[in-house]
Amino acid sequence: MKQKVVIIGGGIIGLSCAYYLRKNGLEVTVLEKNDFAAACSSGNQGWVCPALHAPVPEPGLVATSIKWLMKKDSPLYIKPSAMPQMTGWLTQFMKYCNKEDFKAGEKALLHLSLSTIALYDSLEADGLEFEMHREGMLFVFLNEAELKHKVEKLRDNEKLYGHDTPIVLSGDEVRELEPNISEKVVGGILLKKQRHVRPESLAKAFMNKLTSLGVQLRSKTEITGIERQNDKIVAVMSGQERFEADKFLLTAGAWSGDLAKQLGYSLPMQAGKGYSITISNPNLKLKHPLYLGDSRAGVSPFNGAIRIGGTMELSGINTHLDKNRIQGIRQSVSKYLTEELHGDSEMEWTGMRPMTPDGLPVLGKVPQWDNAFVATGHGMVGIAMAPATGRIMADLICSGETEFDIECFSPSRFQKEPKERSSV
Repeated sequence: MKQKVVIIGGGIIGLSCAYYLRKNGLEVTVLEKNDFAAACSSGNQGWVCPALHAPVPEPGLVATSIKWLMKKDSPLYIKPSAMPQMTGWLTQFMKYCNKEDFKAGEKALLHLSLSTIALYDSLEADGLEFEMHREGMLFVFLNEAELKHKVEKLRDNEKLYGHDTPIVLSGDEVRELEPNISEKVVGGILLKKQRHVRPESLAKAFMNKLTSLGVQLRSKTEITGIERQNDKIVAVMSGQERFEADKFLLTAGAWSGDLAKQLGYSLPMQAGKGYSITISNPNLKLKHPLYLGDSRAGVSPFNGAIRIGGTMELSGINTHLDKNRIQGIRQSVSKYLTEELHGDSEMEWTGMRPMTPDGLPVLGKVPQWDNAFVATGHGMVGIAMAPATGRIMADLICSGETEFDIECFSPSRFQKEPKERSSV
């Protein structure tokens, strides 16, 4: 008899885990309280850029964020009214803003992300049809010092971890690649091996494949209870409906912390809200996704559309779309282009990224439970890390071990009273 797995959460991480678990021969059901891949997975930039992976808490960020605190157009914004309820999380977050923790986290992410491109190729080879672009990633800068700092960083990553070789460009060389870049841009960096995807198309491809493989996809199915027996989960409840399984996997993104409480597991999670604007049939054409090095915003060209986005807002879990933040993105992007972007229509979006205090994902078995697993906390790299995460969780659930080094991502690392670490 096939082992049964219930996955709680139908974002891109949950869908990828379902794919790899089903490919390993397990019977899989995915439960999503809303629509599949409709939250953080739908409106992001879609960057598959393993050379850029790094924890959000970094040295010097505390001092910088104080400066940014009241600026609505800043890359990181903490809403003052939300601070009281996230004091504990922010205290932990600030403790990780040091060189030692940042380097350890960056090393773990950059090692894991070495598999990213090959895994995306394998998805295409298996028949998943989604929009993927291979033009690389173009960084553009208004400030020479910012450009120099980023070049040094990327060269270090190439030397230490084998990632993409940065090609340094003058302002004129940038405009040869992208004629719609402003004269204010003093230079840039090209990473040729990076990619980007249209996130919505990737989610749809996963869903189509999962359906063809016999995976049950249940939207509008919110978990209302958990049935336990000793150290195992027996079933989860959604109203009067009961879902039994041998193993359970929590992939509920920013909502994972609240669900983890039902297992007596403390998972410090905050929502890092991001914003984007998708412009259809834009007046300006771009070939490369752009990382705007001074403002930390991004631009992603898709088939028939351009998406601009960015910011990290800590204001709790809410879907309020702050027009000031949207306008801040528009203004920051316009500095880098020859004219302001517009098109036939625009769609403004906001979504919650799942953020842990140390900026690293949580991958593995839930402490003190024999058959409960968690995969969440990917922050801004969920799209890029989805295939690797799916592989890892399928390995752990099927055999209890994985070829990937995931020690830094252990779910037990936030326990107040450290317990003996499980083999997974």
